[in-house]
Amino acid sequence: MNYRLATLLERTAYATDKTEVIDIDVTDPISQIQVVYECTGASTATFQGHPALCITKIELVDGSDVIYSLSGKEAQVVDFYHNKVVPPNLLYYLNGINAEQIFNLNFGRFLFDPDLALDPSKFKNLQLKITVDINGGGRTSVGGFLSVLAHLFDEKTIAPMGLFMCKEIKTYTLAAAAHEYTDLPVDFPYRKLFVKAQAYAYYPDVQIDTIKLSQDVDKKIPFNQSMRQIIRTIMAQTPPWIEHLHTSCPSAGGDVEYITPTYEVGFSLTPWDVPASATTTLAADYGDGGRARFSSTSWIGNIQAIIRGWLPHGGIEIPFGLQDQIDDWFDPSFIKSLKLDIKGGASLGAGTAEIFLQQLRKY
Repeated sequence: MNYRLATLLERTAYATDKTEVIDIDVTDPISQIQVVYECTGASTATFQGHPALCITKIELVDGSDVIYSLSGKEAQVVDFYHNKVVPPNLLYYLNGINAEQIFNLNFGRFLFDPDLALDPSKFKNLQLKITVDINGGGRTSVGGFLSVLAHLFDEKTIAPMGLFMCKEIKTYTLAAAAHEYTDLPVDFPYRKLFVKAQAYAYYPDVQIDTIKLSQDVDKKIPFNQSMRQIIRTIMAQTPPWIEHLHTSCPSAGGDVEYITPTYEVGFSLTPWDVPASATTTLAADYGDGGRARFSSTSWIGNIQAIIRGWLPHGGIEIPFGLQDQIDDWFDPSFIKSLKLDIKGGASLGAGTAEIFLQQLRKY
């Protein structure tokens, strides 16, 4: 068989926060690592945040050499724009039910890319480090389960020339109409640049005004566009994020709950129990910035919602070159200075911005 699915960590239960360190002992090249976390909801109606917040960091290291380092939300942003597919997450806010979140680490352009893969033979001491915050998100979560799988090349022999390296460059607090300048690395070619801005009740395009990339003190400016222009360009190339949510629905007031898309969000609601009245009406509002509120006119029970929108966790991508052609990506090695200039928008809430990259690292 050319390929196989291996288990790097059996499903493990957690009742306290922990950083799980997993030695990568396999010798075959790895195309993708899949991290799965399930947080278990409790009976109280306290919603702590999106379940992806239970994974605060995913790192792949070789001693002091960092190959991959992103938060759970950042990892989902990269995976979505990389594969253009929503993973089969289970977004449950119900007592005793697990909300399941998937975080894919992609090392090639597509699954089982023979040219780009994580080759363990090129490293000395590969380790995957996953930090779990059991009550970081979900519905009063007091525990959870972590599993880690890997898609490996088996009998098929390949000689990959490199892999994708993903790292967070910076996280900072946005300030209205203020410029934040960030020196970007010039050591490896860029395939994608990501900017993430999320504050509940605010669209990302009112948190960030403009994004500018400058080479050698404005000798060349690859882009200098408003956040809205960038979003519109991306939305033309990327499918919407569509997810199913299951939760309990109070009869009045509603509970604020957390969703993945943050921009132009729409809802379709149906009861998940038999309603007490044929005239029961379900309602949804909010949606901006990744939150929702559901309510009912005359019935308390469980509902299911189909949620559709853009910008998962407030993240956008800026792709460089033809994405399937390795030689067409942006090589900054000849540049002395590469600076990102992000200007804060007019309406920020308690917003933060995160900058992270997908780069080509050759062996």
